[in-house]
Amino acid sequence: MTRFYALINSTGIQEVQATEMPTVAEIQKLVGIPGKEAFFEGVYQCYSDLSIAILCDDEFLRKAYQPTLVIPDGITLQGQLLIVAMDTQIEDFCLLTQRQLEIVKKESKIYPLTPR
Repeated sequence: MTRFYALINSTGIQEVQATEMPTVAEIQKLVGIPGKEAFFEGVYQCYSDLSIAILCDDEFLRKAYQPTLVIPDGITLQGQLLIVAMDTQIEDFCLLTQRQLEIVKKESKIYPLTPR
């Protein structure tokens, strides 16, 4: 079965086919400023499939990243975002299925908001 993760940034949504979940160090590089240490946090329950998670730099406001994604409660996340899923059986992140990837592409509200 083909699995993915998605990257969302100022250029839109990029789907990445993968065979395994990125490591913690790789996630930190994906959500951070190149050459600077980044810690990430999860943002949950933003999609109709509640197992989809958004990983972002936990200091995106302080680092003044560009706005990226508006989540349902109206908060605008900033910087490059990594979209993955949660596997509740192992209580860890995992790759997206094709169906979950389609949900991300359909339901993501990229900043600035454009009419659909």
